[in-house]
Amino acid sequence: MNCSKTMIKVAAGLGVGATVLYFTFPQMQSLILANAPLLLVLACPISMGIMMFMMKGSNDTKMSQAADPGAVQTPANVQTPANILGSAPGKV
Repeated sequence: MNCSKTMIKVAAGLGVGATVLYFTFPQMQSLILANAPLLLVLACPISMGIMMFMMKGSNDTKMSQAADPGAVQTPANVQTPANILGSAPGKV
C-alpha cells in the first residue's frame, strides 16, 4: 500500500515538474512533450530508488539503537540451554 502511494507521489511530482518546464521554456515545448511518456515510464524505477533511499535511513537508526549494549538483547547474548551447554567445559 505504501509503495503505491510513493509511486503516485513521484508520478505527480514528475508531472508537475514537466508542466512547470513546459510553461517556463516555450521554445522547448516540443522536446518536453516528446519526453513526457518517458518520464511516465521512469516513474516506477525512480519511485523505487526513492523508497530504497528512504528505507536505508530507517535501517541506519535501527542499527545504531541495536549497537547500544544495554538497549536490545540479541539472540547471541540471550542465555538458552543450547548456549549454556555449548560453552560447557569438557565438551568436544
